[in-house]
Amino acid sequence: MKKVVILIVICSMLFLISGCSIKKTDELSDAEKFANEYSISKKNPFHYVDTSDVLELFKNGSAILFLGNSDCEWSTYGAKVLNKVAKAEKIDRVYYFNPEDSKYKNDKDYKKVSKLLELDHDISLPIVYVIKNGKVVDQVDYSIHDDSTINKETTKQLENEYLNLISQYI
Repeated sequence: MKKVVILIVICSMLFLISGCSIKKTDELSDAEKFANEYSISKKNPFHYVDTSDVLELFKNGSAILFLGNSDCEWSTYGAKVLNKVAKAEKIDRVYYFNPEDSKYKNDKDYKKVSKLLELDHDISLPIVYVIKNGKVVDQVDYSIHDDSTINKETTKQLENEYLNLISQYI
């Protein structure tokens, strides 16, 4: 009985100590949320946007826009490669939009965003866009799904595609 009480006390203390040091999700910065979601460094340029923010970009805005879904291994791969390239090119802001969130929440602006980005119902993520002066200049939808494997060659190829894309933004 004594051991059970001691075990309960120890577990309670650990719970209290760990609870004090954990930040709540709403207290995290966008970079911290993205790092947790995509398993990358907390020093990253990603900023969350929703459909209304994306629509604002099409009113003479300029940006790099990453569409992804952390449940998709290819989006996670793309995010890691884009993060590396963005850091190397000293890009301090990449907008992150998860179309799946809006598509299934019946977001009224999703149809507008979908049309502007020319997304079809069965989009394949990740997709990275360069938007300049409110217009899509170029995009990379890296077709690395199904029969592809991640290796040095595919990573280098994707890095080069992202570098070419970013050069149009700079």
